[in-house]
Amino acid sequence: MRNNRIAISIYITFQILYTPLVAQEPVSPNGKFSNVNNAKIYYEESGQGEPLLLLHGFGRTASDWQPFISEFSKEYRVVAWDMRGHGRSANPDTSIIFSHARAAQDLLTLMDNLKLKKVKVVGHSSGGIIALYAASMQPDRFDAIVPISAQTYFSTQTREFIEKNAKPEDYFRFNDGEKLHGKVKGMFIARQFYHFHQLKGDPAITPVQLALIKARTLVIHGDNDFVPVSQAWDMFQTIPNAYLYIVPNGWHLPHTGPLNGADFTRRTLEFLNGEWENGFSPK
Repeated sequence: MRNNRIAISIYITFQILYTPLVAQEPVSPNGKFSNVNNAKIYYEESGQGEPLLLLHGFGRTASDWQPFISEFSKEYRVVAWDMRGHGRSANPDTSIIFSHARAAQDLLTLMDNLKLKKVKVVGHSSGGIIALYAASMQPDRFDAIVPISAQTYFSTQTREFIEKNAKPEDYFRFNDGEKLHGKVKGMFIARQFYHFHQLKGDPAITPVQLALIKARTLVIHGDNDFVPVSQAWDMFQTIPNAYLYIVPNGWHLPHTGPLNGADFTRRTLEFLNGEWENGFSPK
């Protein structure tokens, strides 16, 4: 029995470490890999110009940005990654704990590998958390950030929502776990997400850290998100050069859908291009 348990453990570890070879979502023609903090990180590049990094939410992949890349890449060199342990990226750490702070270090290292001195970033959910962390860690490397549905800590409302609605099996099915990541890694991600309702200490972005952010910041949040809109308000109040855009009936995906997607693309490009600086004054 003990030998069987060891064999199963070895098999699961092998699957998690080497899933880029067997991931259900294929590598794109413009996809590449970079060695980042002992993890093999997958990313896709499109367009030319200033670098714009796109960070997907937890349990998702770079493919979530496909509806927007054609417009963004007309003006920017767009880099969209699969963050640690997601999609085509590996994660040598098989712990149930996912660290956004560590993922922010991954982002900074990937920027080093790609020789990106200063960037703009759009991040959804966990991607937004990672953007906030990274922009507070190395403020001079970020020109503008757009955190969408982000949070600085897991509130009681968020924890209750996850505990009630995101049991691993349910989350796996709802979130296309097998299609995006493969069955083994997809279920592992689902367990990590469910563990968020118990996790302490990450994210834990303090007002002092937010105040360090030098980047122009557009905080986007849905008015009926399970993440309290008060968190978006706190970011807006604390980050020195911040704007706030509350999307009516936006839920946790306020940038998607036929109407919201077009509006998000227009407003975000205006903001990133600096057009809001003319005629608009930050608080």
